Amino acid sequence: MILPLQLVWTRIKTRFASEKGSELVETGAVILLFMILVMGVFQFGRAYNIYQNITNAAREGARFAVAPQRGGGVAYPTTNEVRTVVVNYLNSANLADPGATRLQILPNQSLGGVATCNPAVSGSPCGTGVSLSYPFSIFGFGSIDINTSVVMRNEL
Repeated sequence: MILPLQLVWTRIKTRFASEKGSELVETGAVILLFMILVMGVFQFGRAYNIYQNITNAAREGARFAVAPQRGGGVAYPTTNEVRTVVVNYLNSANLADPGATRLQILPNQSLGGVATCNPAVSGSPCGTGVSLSYPFSIFGFGSIDINTSVVMRNEL
């Protein structure tokens, strides 16, 4: 004779031993994980794209900082003129300058640590550093700071 508790246990085991609907649950879990992975790939791809753009902007700023202005003179650009070149490049890459809280540009810096930045002196290293805070939108993890710096020398 089967005891009532054993009968209930047998019914529970046979009821949950069925695999009806398990494929649907597994598919839902796999699709969720796949979508998170795809969104992560897009977010990191965009962060790398931003890194490339701010590196190019810093390169343009450093190149502009060590080059004499047109017109036959040896006048070199000011810090504000170098900043304008960097901001214009970032605007053309759809990374508008929203202010100092999100974007920092350090033009005419001696980032190489070798000598001070003096574009009028041949071989003087002058650099431009650009730092940008990039917000991640996956699970609201916040933002990461993307930094780059470029140093060029004035070769007269």
